[in-house]
Amino acid sequence: MIGYIGNYLLGVLLEGLVFGFLFWVITYITMESTSLYGALRAALIAESLGNLPYLAGEGAMSPPTLLMTAIAAWLFVRLILRVGELTLAKAIYGTAMTYFVLTALVACS
Repeated sequence: MIGYIGNYLLGVLLEGLVFGFLFWVITYITMESTSLYGALRAALIAESLGNLPYLAGEGAMSPPTLLMTAIAAWLFVRLILRVGELTLAKAIYGTAMTYFVLTALVACS
């Protein structure tokens, strides 16, 4: 059995890589962003923060989880801006489109 810490780390790794890669694909196609490394790094860091409520056994729609998701999204945008390729509006657009695509994938499966 992996346990809470193992599930947390596995979730951060898998979700972070998927989110970062999907963000990069969306921004590469629409805005010609080329920093895959920056997107993956930012996603892994943001996911490590955003998944913290799951260690306490919080559900996906609980207030602490929703708050940490918003903070993680803010952190992700800040880290993407540090890469220097996208403006604030483009980073927010790419993040919103990535959340939209992931929500659509989860809802359709």
